[in-house]
Amino acid sequence: MVCRCPSCRRVRYVFLCPDMRVWRVARSNMAATLTCGRAANEASSYLYVYGPDGLDPALLKLSAHIIVEPITYIFNLSRSSNDLPDVWKSVHVLPLLKGGDPSILDNYRPISKLSVLAKVLESLINTQLKGFLQNHNILSPVKSGFRAKHSTITAAVKVLDDIICDLHNKMSFAALFIDLSKAFETVDHCILFKRLRDIGLGTKAVDWFRNYLANRTQTVAVDGHISASLGVRGGVPQGSILGLVLFTIYINTIASVADNGKIHLYADDTVLYCSAPTLAQAYQSLQQSFNLLQATFIELRLVLNAGKTKVMQFTKSRTVPSSTTLAISTLDGKCVENVSSYKYLGLWIDEKLTFKVHIDKLVRKLRVKLGFYFRNKSCFTLQARRKLISATFLPVFDYGDVIYMHAASTTLHTLDTVYHGALRFIINAKSRTHHCRLYEVTGFSSLGLHRWFHWHIFIYKAISGDLPAILIC
Repeated sequence: MVCRCPSCRRVRYVFLCPDMRVWRVARSNMAATLTCGRAANEASSYLYVYGPDGLDPALLKLSAHIIVEPITYIFNLSRSSNDLPDVWKSVHVLPLLKGGDPSILDNYRPISKLSVLAKVLESLINTQLKGFLQNHNILSPVKSGFRAKHSTITAAVKVLDDIICDLHNKMSFAALFIDLSKAFETVDHCILFKRLRDIGLGTKAVDWFRNYLANRTQTVAVDGHISASLGVRGGVPQGSILGLVLFTIYINTIASVADNGKIHLYADDTVLYCSAPTLAQAYQSLQQSFNLLQATFIELRLVLNAGKTKVMQFTKSRTVPSSTTLAISTLDGKCVENVSSYKYLGLWIDEKLTFKVHIDKLVRKLRVKLGFYFRNKSCFTLQARRKLISATFLPVFDYGDVIYMHAASTTLHTLDTVYHGALRFIINAKSRTHHCRLYEVTGFSSLGLHRWFHWHIFIYKAISGDLPAILIC
């Protein structure tokens, strides 16, 4: 029931409590929820195309104080009846060309557009569901995706720390980077509902999620044309807020499968690794753990992509067996490719942990972009050039810099060269302008200071308990 608090006059609304043993009333300002930038901006971030409900997020923001009570009533009705409007369960899929031949469907990335109000409701439910998972300590500590205090950087730091510690102990190390084919689309609903019951959700909560996943449809929208709708029989909706946490719950138990090795998961990015006195023993333990993990994938109806699954070895030994001697294979007999570098969570990891591959790829990517900027610099004002570099260059330099900050100075110098070029673009300086002058005029600091600043923040988070427990202990 919708009511107003007599003290603050804010609207009270009821929404899904994760355990569903008690339907609790949560007090909040629904207008603030509707006007929060995240839900609205996500719904209109791709070419301003509306979702299946045809509602303009800007209209909802402007009229939030007027429509808050009707929307609250609809949300409460969805909770009490365990039902959602059909339009909230439909998706517009916009194919975005990633590159390559436009006639090849695999070269397109599907962008899902959902109804705006459906995402607002999902956000409310997601907040309670995550709180339930955290309060009851349900999620495995080796899962880093979509959790408070966790990020791709903390996940990569954990894996790399395990590798470095074992190498310092004169152990050999083998890591298997596992790729799943269409992981979110192959989630089995019956297994998912059982997992929801197993973690303690009540019957009403599971029934609501059952209706949320049932009878979903999707259409393809291209150049203003929309295809006929097609039913979705399985999986969790991509682009949704709840889909991510539901998938996390779905694969939560696979962390306990790795008997002789360690495992770390970030969404569907899984790395399995083992250490041993010799590389041959590490590969043997890795194969045993991989077999158990594959059996779990089969139980969960998840499909292993053997072609994109890679294995990498780390060792300080000067005599390394050939890749034909050491091999990892799938249950159906396919050999997993041995690689010398792999892109894990946006960071290229090489077998010597020099990060030269990662930095070289960053430099090549940024040089192409910087060349385009220089060729069109007459189109930008000074303020625009500053914002352009701040938005497109600095985040690339900053991502993962605490991980590769101790790379060789000659390797890091190539980053400085591109960075100084970007600063010259801002102030339209000559190529021989000294970097101290660039820092002085632009007000930007050096990349070395950036890295040390981010490292100090990382240490502060560790001291204050704002990092995952697996990194602090």
